[in-house]
Amino acid sequence: MVLNLPDELWLDIFEMAVEDADFFEPILPTTFSESAWFKNLLGVWTLRVPQEILNSAQRRSMFTKKAIMNTCRTWRRLGHEFYYRSIFCSNPWNVQRLCALMDRNSGLGQRTRRLHLHPYSTTKPWPALEVIQHSLVSIIRHCPRLEIFIINWPLSVSFSSVANALCTSVPHALRVLQINIPTHTLAKLIYMLQCLPNLRTAQIEFDGTPPEQIRLGAAGDLELTLSSLENLLLRGPFQDFIEQATAWHLPSLKLLSLDFITYREDFPDIVEFLTEHGSELTFLDLNCIPPLDIPTILDVCPMLTTFTFNPDWRIPGWENHPFLETFIVHQPHPNITTIGLHHLMYAFGVGYAATYNQVDPFVTHSIQRQNDVNFAAINKRNFPRLQRIRVLNTTLLTDLEKNNGPSQRCFERWERWSRQCQREGVRLEDCTGATLGTLPEDPEDEEDDDDGSSLTDEGSRHLTTLRELLVECRKMNALRELDVPSPALQMVYASTSHSS
Repeated sequence: MVLNLPDELWLDIFEMAVEDADFFEPILPTTFSESAWFKNLLGVWTLRVPQEILNSAQRRSMFTKKAIMNTCRTWRRLGHEFYYRSIFCSNPWNVQRLCALMDRNSGLGQRTRRLHLHPYSTTKPWPALEVIQHSLVSIIRHCPRLEIFIINWPLSVSFSSVANALCTSVPHALRVLQINIPTHTLAKLIYMLQCLPNLRTAQIEFDGTPPEQIRLGAAGDLELTLSSLENLLLRGPFQDFIEQATAWHLPSLKLLSLDFITYREDFPDIVEFLTEHGSELTFLDLNCIPPLDIPTILDVCPMLTTFTFNPDWRIPGWENHPFLETFIVHQPHPNITTIGLHHLMYAFGVGYAATYNQVDPFVTHSIQRQNDVNFAAINKRNFPRLQRIRVLNTTLLTDLEKNNGPSQRCFERWERWSRQCQREGVRLEDCTGATLGTLPEDPEDEEDDDDGSSLTDEGSRHLTTLRELLVECRKMNALRELDVPSPALQMVYASTSHSS
């Protein structure tokens, strides 16, 4: 009976089993994407960041797809419908193998909508950069329907070739772009963006020290119109990019994330950029060390619902403000419901801050004082619709877990902030989305729940049943087809010992 199921039913079952529908959404993880606790191989609680959660989900999906296609001839034939539509590759050698596979069968790339290359493998040595570049360009040209292109290793050598392939092969199909490029390639980036009119999400990380005088040539005179761009995420020393983009037209921009990491020199005029492009923003993420003019920024971004900043900032004018609890705004912001807090490494006396306090207690006390002033200003008087405050620093949460909470010296601050949120009716969260102070605990032995009331996730039960069905079907087909050869796709993920 199992073998007589129609192809359409098998495809529906496989669709639910591989769990890859979310991979095709035109979005990328943000600072508000939730982290998750897990125990590493040493039995130590560790935080898994959102990007790694996504990568793990893609690995599981790929393993499930391979298991389906290795089961029998029928499933292998049907599996081609979904296997190549989302490709996740963590081994650089597999880029070359995938290229060879698509060169032999060009129809495989016709199904590909997502290509994600993430350097997770520890295989050494890596292939030559020229080899990876040639293979990557060839893969892109084989995928005319490519909507999502993500590459997490720096395109230090191959950016020009990759950009040219994207602009010539998928200029209208591409919706999501995530790349890491050298700072001196800004002109090439501008030309590439000009050729991608339907791009909705762009995450660009700039690598290396920016040149003292960057040469843009004719690219510096372009005023791009990116009508479809809704989400822009920038990381690294992107000062020159911001200066150029200030004059562009970004009518659909709703989400903006600016992460300067540790860069603090030659800082761009963020207020000027937001004056031009902030009127329709609903999400603004500012992560930098130099303080910014928050009251003015909030004035030019009236539609914001989510806002993040660094509460270590010594915001100008706060000392002379007659009411400390209102200095952070010129007038109450009507729409913000969620505020995220970066840094805060000194707030609770754990981790690095506990050590540094012994070296320079004055600096520690000064930053903690600024934390208190800024946190007190995050209230419903300034933000009438405020619903939650989230502490975003994963390192801080890890240090709190190791210390089993804040230090005794900083416990009063912890309680004071909690009381303020309770009084205001605001939820205080950590980067996992749980209430701040909810640290992971080893589960205690509990009696089995005979009535099954602990199984509350209907989706999990449904997928478990599907997986059990797939296992049983695989066993049945294994008995019928003992000598089925492995599909060609095994070449993509075969170990290096089997490579030619």
